[in-house]
Amino acid sequence: MGDFRREPKELTFLLDEDVKALRPLFPRKRVKTLAQMRLKPETPDADIVRKAWNRGFTIVTANADHFRKAITDFQERGRTGECLCLFGLVILPTGEEVQRRLLPSLKGVERQLRFRGRAIKWKDVRKKNYEVRMLRSGAPRVAQLPPPCKLPGGH
Repeated sequence: MGDFRREPKELTFLLDEDVKALRPLFPRKRVKTLAQMRLKPETPDADIVRKAWNRGFTIVTANADHFRKAITDFQERGRTGECLCLFGLVILPTGEEVQRRLLPSLKGVERQLRFRGRAIKWKDVRKKNYEVRMLRSGAPRVAQLPPPCKLPGGH
């Protein structure tokens, strides 16, 4: 997979295979599926992470552990002086019915996003590489993914 960075002007979500049925819940111009990115359903998570990094996409998945490992591996392999920061990770529980209940609208979820007591928006998730875990009950939990930026002074 060739590496080039072409970040979209707006936040764009990349839906993993296990959440692709949620596509109608996202704004049409701000969501991509693996199929739209010409990736097969069995594409390794590491390749999906690289594609998301290349395009500036926020990954949405129900496969948290595998994606966290793929993200960590990707960031650790980078060269000094190269920014390998990603653009956020949204984790949903398994099961389409549960996912639809937890993500009725992006705006509704955005009103619940908090990091260290402060309200944040989806653009903050993308810009600061936050992980948003949608819980079966209660507000989403937001955490910072490891800051791997290898640029002097960060990005």
